[in-house]
Amino acid sequence: MPAPRKKALTIVTYSRIAIWLALLFIASGYALQSVQINLLTQSDVDSAFSEAVASQAALALKTRLTDTKRLQLAASSHEATLDSLQTGNRTWLSDLKSLLPGTEDIRLLTPSQSQNLQTEFSFAVQDLVNRTLRGDDMKLEAVNINGEQSFFWASPVPATGTPQGVLLVRYGRDWLNAFRSSVSGDLGQIQVMQKLTPQESSGIEVFSAGATPVKSARPVTRPINDYWFLTYTPSDHRPVVSLLDLSFPWILSLVATLSALFILLFIQKRILQKNHRHFQQFLERFFKEEIRENPGFSLQLFNDLADDVRLASEQVFDRLSSAETSLKTASVKATPKARTRDDLPEIDEEPERPEVREPSATYDGKPLDFPSQENSFPDHIFRAYDIRGIVEKELDDDIVRNIGKALGSEVRQRGFERINLAWDGRLSSKHLAKVLQDGLLSAGCSVNRLGMLPTGALYFACFESDTPCGVMVTGSHNPAEYNGFKAVIDQQPLSEQEIQKLAQRIRDEDYSQGYAGAREDAIKDKYIERITDDVQVAREMKIVIDAGNGVSGPLAAELFRELGADVTELYCDVDGHFPNHHPDPGEPENLEDLKNAVLIHGADLGFAFDGDGDRVLMIDNEGNIIWPDRMMMLLLEDILPRRPGADVLFDVKSSRHLAPLINRLGGRPTMWKTGHSLMKRKLKEVNAVIGGEFSGHFYIAERWYGFDDGLYTGARMLEILSTRNDSVANVCKTLPEDVSTPELTITTTEADKFSIIEALSSDAELTAEGRVFTVDGLRIEFSDGWGLVRASNTTPRLTLRFAGESEQTVARIQALLKQALTRHAPEIQTPF
Repeated sequence: MPAPRKKALTIVTYSRIAIWLALLFIASGYALQSVQINLLTQSDVDSAFSEAVASQAALALKTRLTDTKRLQLAASSHEATLDSLQTGNRTWLSDLKSLLPGTEDIRLLTPSQSQNLQTEFSFAVQDLVNRTLRGDDMKLEAVNINGEQSFFWASPVPATGTPQGVLLVRYGRDWLNAFRSSVSGDLGQIQVMQKLTPQESSGIEVFSAGATPVKSARPVTRPINDYWFLTYTPSDHRPVVSLLDLSFPWILSLVATLSALFILLFIQKRILQKNHRHFQQFLERFFKEEIRENPGFSLQLFNDLADDVRLASEQVFDRLSSAETSLKTASVKATPKARTRDDLPEIDEEPERPEVREPSATYDGKPLDFPSQENSFPDHIFRAYDIRGIVEKELDDDIVRNIGKALGSEVRQRGFERINLAWDGRLSSKHLAKVLQDGLLSAGCSVNRLGMLPTGALYFACFESDTPCGVMVTGSHNPAEYNGFKAVIDQQPLSEQEIQKLAQRIRDEDYSQGYAGAREDAIKDKYIERITDDVQVAREMKIVIDAGNGVSGPLAAELFRELGADVTELYCDVDGHFPNHHPDPGEPENLEDLKNAVLIHGADLGFAFDGDGDRVLMIDNEGNIIWPDRMMMLLLEDILPRRPGADVLFDVKSSRHLAPLINRLGGRPTMWKTGHSLMKRKLKEVNAVIGGEFSGHFYIAERWYGFDDGLYTGARMLEILSTRNDSVANVCKTLPEDVSTPELTITTTEADKFSIIEALSSDAELTAEGRVFTVDGLRIEFSDGWGLVRASNTTPRLTLRFAGESEQTVARIQALLKQALTRHAPEIQTPF
């Protein structure tokens, strides 16, 4: 009996743990911050309270002194006071005592009577009277007499003018009763000190009242005048800030947050339960084959699970189908045909035994007991810079799936786990993309499905997505029955050697394995935004776009409208039958409709794109074809002034005028092999600013990424031409031009095309009069023109091109090459 399975934790459980941990951290932080706030706030309250109490007490004492001084000065100014001083009648003094609250004794003294007061009172009282007679400002002084404190205030009589006498008033302690009653005994201690001179260190305590102060409390001192000072020291009965009052908003917020979290958790649990039930129903119907597609769930997690179940089941089904087929084949091979004795030949010796192979097939890495079939495929589909062949005849599902396995294994071996996948508009492309994806996933390589896009958008994704790897399902400009794959690893196209390595992986069944998933990913909007942010068109231009029913049509029309162009669409709907013309702008007959549309609509120019949008050609406003090597000249005139000394690449099919133009503009020219992967690798090797091929591939590394993208190249051409104050035709007439042929082709075989080139390169009669370049095929340059013959990397053909100062020059060079072809391949029919 199997051991009971440990109960698994649910997503809700982890959510609860996360919430409780979050609440714990929040509560801890709240508690610490609350204590800190409370301490800081209490200190602030203590300080403010002490300042307020001290200020209020000082104000009350100042008011008491001011009132007393005002009353005594009024008494000194009274006529009766002066009369009493002069006549010696002191009955008036008893009336004054009732008018001055708090008085214990009142004396009216003449200067002679004001002597010897120190005997009766103290020297301080004598000094006070003397200073008053001298006209000093009157002061209220506290004086200790026989251990009892009294307050003396002397005012001149009369209050103004020359003093004739002094009104000396003695106030008792009752004089401060009103002030003392205003001091709360619980709030702290108030002490008033008298310091008549700065030299006094302690002075005389005038007044002290209130509760015992806290030893750690900070006293606050306020001056009453220039010799009385009031000090307040708080007690424990000072106001205390309530932590609850400060915390209430926090607590309320915490409770609200907690409530919201639990409500959300409850809703999450209900949604999870609902999606779980639907997922169970989906699985039941899926395995009953009632449904094969993802029905859609409200949580992406279950959508991913459903997709993974579907993909995994398809992979298992494919493997089981393959295993079943192999088993049947093995069974047929292993079962001998029943024969009779009469069927046996008469032999004199033991017959030779046929070779028996041991079973070597595997399923999920485990050997199966039946004979395996060797992986067989036409070698020529693995070409110099891509994989390409006839669908079903050379590219069936088995080989495509194995290509996916090999490519996914290579991606993972290079250290990456994900690849971008896109496809063009051919009838077979979407299906081949799915089969290729199955192979990629079985190798453990995850897939970003970008959908149907031009090749340039796939390359863009390799620079701007989460993986630098990509594969494009496209037959490019080949006939409709063709298709193929362009692969990128680490932002670089696969070289010829790397493509052959994929082929060898398939032969050796050298595949990685692992779990992987596929997801839909959108790149189109980001691609358009990147180009429109980079390219600035100076004025509106009217253009015609001919996509040849290839994949670039819808995106190109949208892009150029975003750039501000007035766009007329020609064959921009995607149709894998290519009903209007073949999607190869390199053939002049495929440009006739575009030339006519430009003239009919009065357009400034026209752009023609190939089937997957990585090539572009241009038509001027007069209907003339602007071949790519002359388009390259326009780009160089714009770029090289900003990048003096930069390297520039062009292929062997390009104009002989390119190199002199590059030198004149301050660049460094390099002629290189034709082919997008060869050009891009060389571009990176020499850090070139731009590269171009006569076929219409342009590799712009200034402001762009250096990959071939017909749409971006068209946008840059539009930017350049919009700044010119002349028609496109007149601008292009300023560029150097030869009489030239388009790209011509001669059909041969995959094997013969290379041997013919080798024979022509060794033909001394052909090469005697010219300068020979063998970087890619055979290019012979003469003083007045040049000719080229090379083996196509994508089709079983020879590619030729001729250019010269005149038609006679072109005809002469063609004749030389035709004679050489007749010598080495007499069966070939030349198109000239």
